[in-house]
Amino acid sequence: MPPYESGRRLCLLMEAGDTRFSVEATSVMEVAAPGPDETSLRGVLEITDLSVLLGGEPEPGPGMVVVFDVSPTLAVRVRSIIEVVDVAPAPHFLLPPGLGDTLAALSRSALLHKDRLYLELTAEALPHEPGTVHPPPEHPVLYTEGLPGRSLVFESQGRLFGLPLQLVSQVVTRGPSFSALPGKGGAVAGVLLHGQTLWPLYSAPGMLGAPATPEDFLVLLEVEGRGGMGLCASRVLGVHPRFEPTGEPGAFRAPGVTDPVLFLNLQRMFS
Repeated sequence: MPPYESGRRLCLLMEAGDTRFSVEATSVMEVAAPGPDETSLRGVLEITDLSVLLGGEPEPGPGMVVVFDVSPTLAVRVRSIIEVVDVAPAPHFLLPPGLGDTLAALSRSALLHKDRLYLELTAEALPHEPGTVHPPPEHPVLYTEGLPGRSLVFESQGRLFGLPLQLVSQVVTRGPSFSALPGKGGAVAGVLLHGQTLWPLYSAPGMLGAPATPEDFLVLLEVEGRGGMGLCASRVLGVHPRFEPTGEPGAFRAPGVTDPVLFLNLQRMFS
């Protein structure tokens, strides 16, 4: 890669797994197509999927190979190369806390380019073997004990959840300013740029042990002790004024709603 002029910052923008990344162009030695067997570059450098190195799934297709100028040399397969661009004018944002120590070592910030959010990778911090990237720490599962008041009911992964209305900031749709996080496991589905701030997005089913799957809607809320965060939702049923206990921990029924609604005590879980 050629050196760039003072005042410019060239970065390679790419996609690996479900995540968009930005990496300094000066840390990239080469970008090429993988060999015929898709396991090596010219039979010399072994190729590993970047998604797999970061704890995710293998790439579905041949993709492209990025060779990083690190020691030892690292050749990774990515889903696609987007472009090389000067990101100096692009807005940059610090990642919120609570995403895990491993991710903090790999990426401390994100940038917005053409309305898309990219996690900034530090090439020198990339692992050379799978299994070294760990999910964010888990929070204990605590359920609401008292009878909920006016609450927003939403569905996530086929299950209904409730949030006290005083916690809810707004409901937005997931767009290009959302970025999934690399890897799998844990309850964090990604981050969203909203109001010039990066919001960590959690999955309520993910807190209960299911995969933290991004969904079409995002419920943004303010939780004392945690600040701004969001929860993924496949649909929003609206505000319900009253609930009745079912006898199960945290589960209540709302008039007109067939399935029970589960309330997690987020204030205590994140305090």
